[in-house]
Amino acid sequence: MHLSIGGFAPEATEEEIRAALQEAGVQVASVTIEPGEGEQTLAVVDVETDETGAKALAERINGRIWNGRRLRARAFLFLK
Repeated sequence: MHLSIGGFAPEATEEEIRAALQEAGVQVASVTIEPGEGEQTLAVVDVETDETGAKALAERINGRIWNGRRLRARAFLFLK
């Protein structure tokens, strides 16, 4: 499963994003940073859990404040 998390600063690094998520209790398999619109960065995070677990993680992260920025998260599954 994957989490899409928006709201990180454009200069946020993979290590910073990984650390922020680990503070929230998220076990991160990988992080991909995508440029967002304006002053935000989108992180696509691979998490090792099922759909129910990913939705619970997204709810835990959504609205959380990190470095003065409010994060927005949602769970999704890549379909091949």
